[in-house]
Amino acid sequence: MMADTAIRVNLGGGEYRDSEGNVWHADKAYTPGSWGCTNLPGTDVLTTADPILGTRDPELFRSVRMGEEMVYRFDLPDGEYEVRILFAEIYWETGSAEQQDVYIQGKRVLRAFNIFDEAGHDTALVKTFRTKVADGKLEIRFVGRSLPMHSGARACAIEILPIS
Repeated sequence: MMADTAIRVNLGGGEYRDSEGNVWHADKAYTPGSWGCTNLPGTDVLTTADPILGTRDPELFRSVRMGEEMVYRFDLPDGEYEVRILFAEIYWETGSAEQQDVYIQGKRVLRAFNIFDEAGHDTALVKTFRTKVADGKLEIRFVGRSLPMHSGARACAIEILPIS
């Protein structure tokens, strides 16, 4: 993959062109030399037609990939990257319903994170992190911390931007 090119993925959704003209790729299973969800069959997709607050691109927040665990791998050139994860709680309308830990390159960046507690229902939330790739791969792992009957791991989209 090109080191100078951003990667944008619409989790659980199709290809989308945002308000700035950027293309967000449709979600897919991981293939070596590319990117995708390594455990796609163990996940589900939830969608809504509700209005989403706090964004110029509500379509990116209307689909959620979710599961007990989700792992996304991106095969990338070594270097520094900004990782932006887009979230919206489109199902629960109560606090502390679904919690998750999020790991980037094996380091926990969000602990017992609950989207609703931070943003409310049907509201866009973006979390930004910096990371390094030293072995040709970037891994983002979402782990649900909720009751076994729930799918606490969830996100709407991932954007990876090289830092020059």
